[in-house]
Amino acid sequence: MDREGAHHQAAAAGGEVDPGYDHEHGHRKRRVPWIRERQPRKSSGIVWALVILCTVLAIGVIVAGATVFAVYLLYKPKMPYLLVSDARLESLVYGQSGTILDLKLALTILAENTNSKTDATFSGVSLAVGFHGADVALLRAGTFAVARRSSVPLRYQVYSAGRQLSPDGMQYMDGALRAGVVPLDLFGKARTTWKVGIFASLQFWTRISCRFLFNYPGNGTAMPIDCRSKSP
Repeated sequence: MDREGAHHQAAAAGGEVDPGYDHEHGHRKRRVPWIRERQPRKSSGIVWALVILCTVLAIGVIVAGATVFAVYLLYKPKMPYLLVSDARLESLVYGQSGTILDLKLALTILAENTNSKTDATFSGVSLAVGFHGADVALLRAGTFAVARRSSVPLRYQVYSAGRQLSPDGMQYMDGALRAGVVPLDLFGKARTTWKVGIFASLQFWTRISCRFLFNYPGNGTAMPIDCRSKSP
């Protein structure tokens, strides 16, 4: 007896039919496994909150950058600075013992503010005149304001007496007097403050360091030099 007849007899005897049996082809059907589809996970509220926060921060950074750039284009801020406009060695008396008996120096320094839309303030002006590493005189100035696109002159009449030079300084001075060119150094710093826009206030130190070569003995004039301070 073939498989189909046996299956029919078994069905008639038991009254049950195997649903997995293929009566037409005479063999058992293969069961295809049922695969459950994965349900998409729902994003939690914390994740969405972080996404919104990052978006807000990114927009804030973009707006702040655009604002700063617009203010820069509007004001075009420039650093105020110090500029030496005139320097003259009026007198120099040097003793053979290595002492500067008398030194007179006329010095004019301009506090420049080239900004077109804001005033500037200079404070903490601290300058020194030196010769071969030795301070000859100290120059000071109080706090003062400089209007936009203008300058304020600082006129110094420098007097120094009794400054003892080192052995190296003595040799250096002897050589300078023989050559008729006396070098004097000017160095120091000042604090500058000015506003950009309504809220921003900028503050920087501006530093100056120059060496002047004076015709002395002679008319005491300094060789031309562009001596101005620089900010970092």
